[in-house]
Amino acid sequence: MSQTCEKGTFTGRDVAVFFAIACPNAKPETGAYKALGMMRGKTLSVEWETADATADKSADYTKESMVTYKSVSFSGDGVSRTEEIHNQKALKRHVITPGETTGSQPYVWLKIVSPVDVTEGPFLCTSFKEEDPHDNVSTWSIECESAGKVTVGDVPPA
Repeated sequence: MSQTCEKGTFTGRDVAVFFAIACPNAKPETGAYKALGMMRGKTLSVEWETADATADKSADYTKESMVTYKSVSFSGDGVSRTEEIHNQKALKRHVITPGETTGSQPYVWLKIVSPVDVTEGPFLCTSFKEEDPHDNVSTWSIECESAGKVTVGDVPPA
């Protein structure tokens, strides 16, 4: 894109999600990731749990807090497709029946690439849903929780 046309904003279509079936302690090679195609919504959420650190000498009777643990979650949904290129069948089958590769646990590594940055890390898929209405398009959705260190870095130069 030309610098003169660069607008700074982007849509969700500009965000790509990739997955690799692997254990949390075994970061996959770049080539092991598969694109998760035909997605619509993509939500990344980071939440810190806190502990009350207030004591009798806290300044001005003000409550003090400290963080204890971080939780990263991802959810997404898309239009169900039969073409292998979208890799929906592979992910669905892994979540429903995880194999020995991941110790019979629905672990995946996710790589979420946006125009701003790349988020990558191990996740445990906790939910996979399909909706097949009588007179509308079939859709699916997935929810995953962090299962180890999730990193955020710059988008590699093209």
